[in-house]
Amino acid sequence: MRFNPCALLMFAAATPLLAGAQNVPARGPMVVVISLDAFAAESLQDPTEPAPTLHALMRSGAYARSMQPINPTVTWPNHTAMITGVNASRHHVIVNGLIEGQRGEGAPRVNADAPKSELVAVPTVYDAAHAAGMTAAEVDWVAIHQPGTIDWSFAEKPSADSPIVQDLIQDGSMTRADLGTFFKPSQAWRDRLYTLAAIDILRRHHPNLTLVHLLALDGIEHKTGYGNDAGHNTIAFLDDRVKDIVDAVRDAGDLDRTTFLIVSDHGQQSVHHLLHPNALLVEHGLQGGNAAASAGGATMCMADGGFALIYQQHATPDSIAALKALFAGQPGVRSALTPQEAAADGWPVPSQTTQAPDLLLYAANDFAFAGGTTGAFVTETKETGQHGYPNSEPLMQAIFIASGRGIKPVGQIPPFPNVDVASTIARLLGVHLGGVDGHPLDAILK
Repeated sequence: MRFNPCALLMFAAATPLLAGAQNVPARGPMVVVISLDAFAAESLQDPTEPAPTLHALMRSGAYARSMQPINPTVTWPNHTAMITGVNASRHHVIVNGLIEGQRGEGAPRVNADAPKSELVAVPTVYDAAHAAGMTAAEVDWVAIHQPGTIDWSFAEKPSADSPIVQDLIQDGSMTRADLGTFFKPSQAWRDRLYTLAAIDILRRHHPNLTLVHLLALDGIEHKTGYGNDAGHNTIAFLDDRVKDIVDAVRDAGDLDRTTFLIVSDHGQQSVHHLLHPNALLVEHGLQGGNAAASAGGATMCMADGGFALIYQQHATPDSIAALKALFAGQPGVRSALTPQEAAADGWPVPSQTTQAPDLLLYAANDFAFAGGTTGAFVTETKETGQHGYPNSEPLMQAIFIASGRGIKPVGQIPPFPNVDVASTIARLLGVHLGGVDGHPLDAILK
C-alpha cells in the first residue's frame, strides 16, 4: 500500500489516535476487537478508500495483506473461528445459527437464539479470559447467547433488562420504544447504537476483552453489490465508528494498556444469477409426495449465497452419489462435494455433528444459491452482493489490523489464516487457550 507522505504527516498531526494516554492505575491488559463485517482485503488496499482511522492504525502497527477466512465464508462460522482458533470441522458452526429439522420432511430452519453451549463445540478465548479472572464484554457478537463467561453484553437484538441498554436510555441515546422496532431502521442506525454501547462499556467497566461487531457494510453490499459508491460511503461511516471507540478508550485513560484488532469475517462479490436447488429436487421427486419413500428419503436444501447444504432423511453412499450426479455439471454450480470431499476444505462431517450436510454445493462466481421450490433452476437477478464462496477466492479474503499495546510497528505482513487471531488475543491477554489450530502472530508481537 502506498500513501502520500505529506498527507500522512498532516493526518498524524490532526488525528493523534494513539497518543496522549492518561496515567491510570494498572488494571491489566485490554484488547478491543472490532469486526467490520464483509470488509474485503481488496478494499483496504485502496489508498483512496475513505478510512483515515484504519489507515492511521495500519501505520502505527501491523496489517495483513489479507486474512484468509475459514469455510464457509459467512459471518457466524468466521467470528467463531477468530475466538476459538479452530475451523468449522471442530467448532461446528456452519451457518448463522443452529440448524434444526434438517433431516425431516419439511424445510430446515436456523435458530439464531440457540445458546452458545449448544452451538459452539469448543472453548473460546473469552472463556479462557474468564477462567483467568479477567472480564469480557460483547456488542453484537455472534454465537455468544448465554455464554456464562461474558460480563457485559449488548446483543444484536438488545434486551430491556441489559444494564447497557438502561445506560443508553438514561443518557438519551435510545428509547424503550426503540427496542420494539429495533430492526426497522437502517443497519447504520443500529451500528451507531452498537458503537455507543461499546463506548459505554469501555468507559464504565474497562473490560480486559471487548468484542464488537458492526454490520453496515455487509448489509449495503448484499443490497447493491461490491465495490460501488454505496460501499465506499459505508466504509467512511464505519471508519468514524472505529475512531469513536478509539477515542473512548483514550478518554477512559486506558490507551496505553489497550491493543486494537480490526478484523473482518469475509468479503463479498457481486452476482447477477440465482440458483434454486429445491426446485430441482422437487422436479426429481425428492421433495413432497412420496419423497420420503425414495432412496435416501426426503431431501432438503438450505441455500446460503455462495454455498448450499443438502440434507437427506436417510442418506446412504448410493443416495449421496445420486445427488452429486444430479447437481454436478448444472449451470452455475462450481462443485458438488460429498462429506469426505468437503472435509478436505475444513467442513465437519455428519459423524461429527448433525449440522454437517450430506452434500455441499458451491456456486460459481456471479451465481448464488437462493430459495424457491418452483420454476427454473437458474434465474436472473439485479446486481446484489453475496459471500459463502470457497475461502480461496480473492474477494472472500478479510482484513486484519493490529495497533497499540504489545504490537510492533512492522507495517504489512503476509496473509495468514484467521484461526491465528484467537491465539494472538490470548497471548496479548496473557491467558492460556489450548488445543487450537492457530498460532500467535509472533512477528507483530513485542
